[in-house]
Amino acid sequence: MQVIDLALILLLIVVVAGTLVRFSRIPLPIFLVVVGAGASFVPGLDQIDVDPEVFLLLFIPPLLFADARILPRRDLLRVIKPVLGLALGLVVVTVVCVGYFIHWLVPAMPLAVAFTLGAIVSPTDAVATVATTSELPLPARVTHIVNAESLLNDATGLVAFKLAVVAAAASSTVTFGEVGTQFFVLSGGGVLVGVVVEWLGRKLREKVLAYGSDEPALYSLLTVLVPYAAYLTAESLHVSGILAVVTSGLWAGGQEVKGLSVEGRRHSREFWKMISYVFNGLVFVLLGLQLRHMVAGVESYGAGHLAFLAFALWAVLMGLRFGWVWASAWARFKLDLGWTGGHKGPDAKRMFLLSWAAVRGSITLAAALSVPLLTRDWMPLPERGLVIFLAAATIILTLGINGISFPWIIRRLDAPGDGGEIEEKLARAEMARAALEALSPAMVRLADSQDREYAETLMTRYEGRVAMAEGGPSLAEREAQHVASARALRLAGIEAERACLRDLSEKNLVNDEVFLLLEEELDQREMTFSREPTRG
Repeated sequence: MQVIDLALILLLIVVVAGTLVRFSRIPLPIFLVVVGAGASFVPGLDQIDVDPEVFLLLFIPPLLFADARILPRRDLLRVIKPVLGLALGLVVVTVVCVGYFIHWLVPAMPLAVAFTLGAIVSPTDAVATVATTSELPLPARVTHIVNAESLLNDATGLVAFKLAVVAAAASSTVTFGEVGTQFFVLSGGGVLVGVVVEWLGRKLREKVLAYGSDEPALYSLLTVLVPYAAYLTAESLHVSGILAVVTSGLWAGGQEVKGLSVEGRRHSREFWKMISYVFNGLVFVLLGLQLRHMVAGVESYGAGHLAFLAFALWAVLMGLRFGWVWASAWARFKLDLGWTGGHKGPDAKRMFLLSWAAVRGSITLAAALSVPLLTRDWMPLPERGLVIFLAAATIILTLGINGISFPWIIRRLDAPGDGGEIEEKLARAEMARAALEALSPAMVRLADSQDREYAETLMTRYEGRVAMAEGGPSLAEREAQHVASARALRLAGIEAERACLRDLSEKNLVNDEVFLLLEEELDQREMTFSREPTRG
């Protein structure tokens, strides 16, 4: 099948699945995997082989960059200790424990190969985790920890994977000194490359804007080149491309380019939203398409034995995660070393949610497909088929068990929030006060009665925003009702305008150019007035 034909078919599958998912109770990422797995039985789609290097290069950089750029840096610093514990400590523990456990269950699998499997399944996947939890009412800090962990542990897991593959292919061992040196070089080099590439990319965008080119599409195009540049540069220097992309995204999210217009910011947000949706959809469809091939190559094992190994591996992964989350939380609480979810000890609800967020996805897929066929002695790599099968089974079980049950668990636990709404109300009140202070002097200079009437109406709106942000529940609710009524009237007027515009177009009284111009104006006004009343 031609690449163009395949791309169009995959996009069509994403569209169809995105339309049909509302008829199911399954989160969209999991639904896409199921649809992809079903499509793998369609003639023409059953022989698709994904090159892991191409897969990592094409999809992972923009997706990781998009997730990293919206990760709040201040909140990340507040939870950096549990994040590093999960992204570094838990990955190392998982590689070692899973390696010894699988080697014990399957003695025919050499320890180095078992460590390779442990490295493959050790990192939670940023793409799968963010896509699965983005619409769920998780406590803010749990969300920050889960998202940051899944971004950072990719680098740790892939470093461990590379080292384990070298040992497995060479039929030798790797010393702890070599591991530490390699990890320092790969991770430190990746961070440095990410910083440099994002700095250069920002300077380039500022130069383009300084020369008077404020075309929003051009700015978005320059932005999307940054993660690819960071990944390719890092990989060419033999350091962590994943960590380079994450670093560039974190820095890009905290620093806005000087001189960027309102239209440019709006276009950039919409552009990255589209990129995330389309690429996420393609990743999960490809994941489903590959699962059928990943479970092949284990004909020597019975179905019951394979199921036992798969569920045993999932149980060990979950046991290690639960144990690490709770033990590290108690250690931080006793030593006063960071967030534990509660003032009197680790909060049970938050710790359970953090432990259950263990979805694997695209990184595990790419790593599994990267396992070499032969050792350096040109001998078949022992139990390669079983490694790939167990990696695929881990993806299926974490998506199926953890991912599908997560919405129900979140609503059942009803874990308390972390006070983020208080900061939002404070910010809205202070912004409204700043506007009132700016408008008050201007009122004196207005001589026209109509101008003064509009200014007074505008000030009344800002006073209402202060009341909604700082008043009691009854006052805030009453103000919200007034705002909702006013907005309903505005939206009714806009709808009447739109109907009139369409009627004029159908009667050929306005041309298409005028129609599109006025329709865009109506759309912008409708978006402005459609916001929730309680959010000002």
